[in-house]
Amino acid sequence: MNEIKKVEQSLPDELLAAFKEMPQARTDYTLRELVIGTHETIEQQYAHTILELRTTYGKLRRARISLEKIDYQMEEYSKKAESNELFGFKLREKEIDKYELECAIIGTLREFNCLYKIYKSFPKKFTRKEVNANQKEYWKRRAVKQANQDIIATGRVKQGNQGLLEDIGKPLSPVLDHVRDVEHKYIEGENSNTKVMIAVPVARDIPEEEQEGGIDLPCIKGLIIPAGIQVKYYVSHGRKVAAAYNDIVREFLADGADYLLTIEDDTFPPEDALVKLLHHIADGKKVVGAWYMMRNGTGDGVPIAINDKGKRGQLPADDKVYEVYTLPMGCSFYAAEVFYKIEQPWFETTDCLSQDSFFSQKLRDAGYTLYCDTSIRCKHIDRVTSKVYE
Repeated sequence: MNEIKKVEQSLPDELLAAFKEMPQARTDYTLRELVIGTHETIEQQYAHTILELRTTYGKLRRARISLEKIDYQMEEYSKKAESNELFGFKLREKEIDKYELECAIIGTLREFNCLYKIYKSFPKKFTRKEVNANQKEYWKRRAVKQANQDIIATGRVKQGNQGLLEDIGKPLSPVLDHVRDVEHKYIEGENSNTKVMIAVPVARDIPEEEQEGGIDLPCIKGLIIPAGIQVKYYVSHGRKVAAAYNDIVREFLADGADYLLTIEDDTFPPEDALVKLLHHIADGKKVVGAWYMMRNGTGDGVPIAINDKGKRGQLPADDKVYEVYTLPMGCSFYAAEVFYKIEQPWFETTDCLSQDSFFSQKLRDAGYTLYCDTSIRCKHIDRVTSKVYE
């Protein structure tokens, strides 16, 4: 008790003034940038500002009533304290309540003044009808923002945000701003604005002087690019194979392309490979690749399928399209959405699995079906002997 009295009696006026200088639960910056400013459209920012102003105004009105009520109670307790010591205690408690309420009012007034400035800053005052009309755009931007945050944090879009994207009719490729309806509208030669990245992993490091004017890779020469298709080329060099492919996917997602075509520098696809692969995408496939021969003299193809007896085996090159168990990446085509549904690392090389076997397993686990079009026959070159397998 004595220690408390000492604190009360020794408290300097400067500190008492500081008590009333600091109140404001949410600073001006917090209100402006982290409350109102987090909304993706100005219409929603305006609506939230009005909501905050109304709520804060209500708090101020109630605080005024509470303050008047405390003053009344203090006056009554003061009268009764002369004859009843208990009311003296109640009076002292109310003095504390009044002080705390005054501090709270100061903070609330500061928030109200800040919100009112934000309200005055809007170029126009929106109606409820205008805010409602903006909801589609608002939720699209919000879903895309949250999905991108998932990608940065975990390497994939979390289930809740996958559901939100699906609810608003957006596919799982949120980095892109344009509508991804090319799967069902693609016609060769149509100006569909489809973006394709063609990526090549190269084991050796390519010095900067060799990169001037672009990197010339024979494996992609002569490849037909259909009209209306935007293509960007990317070479990942000087990395081990799994690291190169992880680098390629990160660059692909950052670029915002619709589809990724991987071509390895020892694999030479036919000139119409991209045209055929795009037609498979138009049919709804998300993962599809070309056929090429193993470099062991057997004539077997590299893609692995499950036969009628449930055993793994190589595909024949009979110009048909097959569902495969493992799709090699020498010439393969992927829709962007598959990389959003799969956790990083997308690629890994282990004692038992190559990077394409690892990725094929992850794709199947995510619910995707892998296809190989054996009519797209690539040449497979031995890097040491230069022998061609086709």
